[in-house]
Order: sequence, then structure tokens, then C-alpha cells
Amino acid sequence: MLLLSHPRVGALLALTILLPVGAGAATLQEKIQNSRQKLEHIHENLGQMQAHLAAGQKTQAQLRGEISTINQQVVAVQEKLVGIQQQQQLAKSQIADLRAKISALRAALAQQKSILAQQLRAAYTLGGVTPLAVWLQTERPGELGRMSVFYESLARARSTLIIKTQDTAQQILKTKHEVQTHETRLAQLARQVGAQEHTLQQQRQHHAALESQLADRIAADKAKISELQANAHILDGLVSRLVVQFRRQEEVARAKAAAAEAQRKAEAAAAARRAAAIAARRQTIEQRRLAQGAQAEQRARQEQKTERARQVQRAANAQKQAPTTVVRPPVIAAAPALPTTPIVGHGHYPAPVNGPISARFGAPRVTGGLNWQGIIFQSVVGTPVRAIAPGMVLYAGPLRGYGQIVIVQIAHSLLAIYGHLGATDVHVGEQVSTGRQVGSVGSGGELGNDGLYFEMRNAGHPVNPLYYIHN
Repeated sequence: MLLLSHPRVGALLALTILLPVGAGAATLQEKIQNSRQKLEHIHENLGQMQAHLAAGQKTQAQLRGEISTINQQVVAVQEKLVGIQQQQQLAKSQIADLRAKISALRAALAQQKSILAQQLRAAYTLGGVTPLAVWLQTERPGELGRMSVFYESLARARSTLIIKTQDTAQQILKTKHEVQTHETRLAQLARQVGAQEHTLQQQRQHHAALESQLADRIAADKAKISELQANAHILDGLVSRLVVQFRRQEEVARAKAAAAEAQRKAEAAAAARRAAAIAARRQTIEQRRLAQGAQAEQRARQEQKTERARQVQRAANAQKQAPTTVVRPPVIAAAPALPTTPIVGHGHYPAPVNGPISARFGAPRVTGGLNWQGIIFQSVVGTPVRAIAPGMVLYAGPLRGYGQIVIVQIAHSLLAIYGHLGATDVHVGEQVSTGRQVGSVGSGGELGNDGLYFEMRNAGHPVNPLYYIHN
């Protein structure tokens, strides 16, 4: 698998290595995100290449084991062939002995046939003379017994010689058959061993060729892996430089923010001093008002005492007249109106969607566990979700437990998180404005009903979104 020859990988490495730091993505953070994605892709391809190399090395080890087994089989067959050849030499020696024995038997047979021929000629010379005729014609009857015994012995010897000659001829034929059987068997064994050795030799040559091809392939893969590792190292360096530049920008931003914060604090201190002065003046005015109220109350009390004295005097003057009392209804002051609480919040950012809130910040979840770290707007699926403030998209994609989410940095340490989206309409590094559609409302999930999960974080800590948004 030659990954570097693939056009997509080649283009990726070319873009990674050749593009300058100032080209490409709209922002430095987007460059870092894209470079990291490319680096992950290269490492993934590198892992696949290493797995392929490991599989090739494993196949090579198995092939070498098979070749070693075949070599052992060849050695065993060769040893067997040597044993058969030794048996063949022994059989050849035995055949030579049998052939020598056949030659001796043939010589003995020839001798026996010669003797038998002589005996037959002698018998033929006698013709048809019977022993009785020989006895009647002899002049010396005493020799007749000796001649009879001689002829009987000669006849028995001739019979024995004939039987022996027949046995010798049969033994010669049997020995010839054994010799032929041995020679045939040895020839067959020699052919079988030769064929087996030829087959094993072909297998060994075939496996050796495969091992050579596999070694070449593994060497090429190793070269490609080395090149891929070098490119990955270059990309690591690029990412490191981008991260350093981003950190420098953050330091500059922090310095600017610190200066702005110092100026804001100074302005706040001045405003506090002005507010303190105004409060002091108000306090003085209030104290004067209270003093005037006390004086008025004192005058009212004095007037009440004077009025009571006058009433007593009138009662004394008019003793004969029945007193009359005027009953007036009490004056009830109107109750002050209770302050009303906004439905959504009291911040200065607009809400991401219009709809009632079904779960508030810090409320316990129905499923148990942690409390809600944001709020939930009830809304139908597909409702557009708008950005509450301008900022840069830090993340747009799936997140376990939150579906599709979009995270927008709207201040140095303030994040707006839009969760449980059905779809996202922005990408990482994009600058969004207030009211820009970042996605659409998703369905169900952990929320139980269709709606939007909205969360705000300040310095990484969840805060109540109602402090930042309004109707």
C-alpha cells in the first residue's frame, strides 16, 4: 500500500509543507485546526502503513517457516534416498552373487548333463540286453552279481542326477525371477524419490522467489514510511510554530485586555467616586427631608394637642348639649405594585430562539445526576438558531450527550454554546455576526422534547444565561 502515491495524500502534504504561515485559512486558529486535521490524517495513514508492514513481516515469517519445513523435508527425503541407494547397492551385490550362483549352477548343470549324456550313451550302447540275457551269456556267473549291483547303482545315480539337474534348473529360474523383482522395485523407488526431490526443489525455489518479492515490497514500504514520518515531522514543526504565534497573539490580546480592564477600572473608580458624591448629596437631601418631616410631625402633634384642648373646652361649655361624634372611614394607603420579572432574562443579548424555557440554570435533571448547567428553549424541529452576539466559531460538530453543537467565543473569556442541534451552518474559524444562523433545532435526545440547549461559560465556568439575554 503506497499511501504517498495517492493523489489526495500528495496534495495534503504539498499544502502542508509549501503554504506559508500567512496564506490559507482566514485566521491563525483556523490554520492550526486545519494543520492538526492534516497531521491526524497523516498519522492515520502512517498507522495503516505500519499495520500493513507488520502483516507483511508476519507473512514473511510464516513463509520462512514453511521454507524451513520444506528444507527439512528435502533433507529427510535425501537421507531416505541415500538409504535406498545403499539398499540398491546391497541388492545389486546380492544380484551379482545370485548371478554368480546361477553361473555356478549352470556349470554344474552342464556337468550333470554331460555325465548324464555319457550314462545315456553307455545305456544306449548296451541296447536292449536284459540282465537275464547277460546272465545266460556270461561265461563267469560270479561276475553276474557284481554287474547287476553296478547297473542298479548306475541307474540310481542317473535318476538322482536327473532330479538334481531339474532342481538346479528350477533354482536358476527362481533366482532369475528374484533378481528381476529386486531390479524392478529398486528402479521404481529411484524414480519416486527422484520425482519427490524434484517437486520439493520446485517448491523451495517458488517460496524463495516469493520471499524475495516480499522482502522487496517490505523494503519499499519501509522507505515510504520513512518519507511519511519525515513529512509528519515537518507538519509537527509547522503546527508548533502556529501554536507559538497564536499564543503570542493571545498574550498581546491579554495585554490589551489588561490595559482595557485597567482603564475600565479607572473609569469605574471615577464613576464610583461620582456615584459616591451623588449618594452623599442624596443622603444630605434625605437627611434634610427627614429633618423637615420630623419638624412637620412635631407641629402636627402640637396641633393635635391644641385641638384636643379646644375639644375639652367646648365640652365644658356645652354640658347640656349631647355630644356628637363624626365617624369617618379610615384612610387605607394603596399597596405598592410588586416588581415583575422578565420572562427570559435581563441581559443585553437577544435570545437564540423564541420559545418558553422548560429547564432553568441549576435545576435538577429528570434523569438525575448533575443539575442543568444551561437552559432549554422549547421549539419545533428545524427552527433557526441565531447567534446572540458576534464572535469566532471555536467548534462545530458532534459531542457525546449534546448531539451537534456550536461553540462561539463572543468575548475573551465568554463562550456561547448552542447544543442539541439538528444541523450546523458554520465552520471552525468563521466570524459570525449577531443574528447569524449557526444551526437549526434538533429533536428529542437527552432533552426529552424538541428544543435548544443553550449554555454560557465565563472563564470556563458555567454561568446563568439569563444574566446575558433578554426577550
